[in-house]
Amino acid sequence: MQVWVPPTQRNPPPVVPGPSPWYLSSPSAQVHARDGTWTWIEDPKLADICHLFSPRDEAVLTVDFLCYVQQLADDRLLIWHEEGRQQPPAINLNPRIVFDLLTLTALVPVSKPESVAADLREKKDRIRFEGGCAARYEIVTSIEAGIHAIAPPREFSELHEVLVLADYGPAELSSNYWDRMSRAIFAFDFQSRQLEVIPQDWFNKGGYDFGYQWITRVYREAATRRILGEGVRLGFFRLDASGTQVEEWLRTSRG
Repeated sequence: MQVWVPPTQRNPPPVVPGPSPWYLSSPSAQVHARDGTWTWIEDPKLADICHLFSPRDEAVLTVDFLCYVQQLADDRLLIWHEEGRQQPPAINLNPRIVFDLLTLTALVPVSKPESVAADLREKKDRIRFEGGCAARYEIVTSIEAGIHAIAPPREFSELHEVLVLADYGPAELSSNYWDRMSRAIFAFDFQSRQLEVIPQDWFNKGGYDFGYQWITRVYREAATRRILGEGVRLGFFRLDASGTQVEEWLRTSRG
């Protein structure tokens, strides 16, 4: 998976976060080289798990499949993932988006990263770390489209807008990944303590090959406030003013 910078930006913004492990294996991943290096585990039993190694070659952070990592200007990391939704007939309990806000320099090294990864996989955790002056924020995704008030920890109050891809709506209507989807963009405005849930109707009702085609990253274009996006076997797109339909395909995928 290539690193994406929106093609319409004259002055490109910071690199847009994408899902692990593919994005973290890129040489242009968000974490600066001076702050560490991402590597992934070659053991097939631990596939998709990535470690962050510090400049001293010490493992300080472990993430599993479909985690998004964004480095902030003050040497902090914002990491988020979606969890709790399962394919029917499994019971969906408390589906949610989970944010972890960490300080790079405060992360504590682990002596046996392989054991940490194995334990993470066995316990079905998504992220593992020690130290980091961590602040966590969770919000349920079994909510409807529209604008909602949120109450994040004070540590999140200085963050810029964060766009998160996740399923939305009642848990019993969770995606079955065959003939329907319930993907949405969750636009978090932490400074205003507000969340907008924007259903991706063009995709959910578009007759795509779900599981083979999926949206991976979205970003707001500063000049127009339109949302740009990218998807596996979809291409690059710009959404309309509602954020629910594709206004223009900037490039379509041939794969």
